Amino acid sequence: MVVRILYRQDEDTWVATSPEVPRWTAVADTFPEAQRLAEEGVRFALDRNDLTIENYVPANTSVAA
Repeated sequence: MVVRILYRQDEDTWVATSPEVPRWTAVADTFPEAQRLAEEGVRFALDRNDLTIENYVPANTSVAA
């Protein structure tokens, strides 16, 4: 199963949502933290470890490592 995670940067936080997991959100202070929480969160929410996760960040968005 492929799960898309969509990220957006608000003023001080990163927010992750997924069209495949309705009403699910992860929020973190940094992108790496948001990505980690999101990937763990969708696996937990769907109760599956065999997911293919695709991460999407809006074009022209700077992602610090």
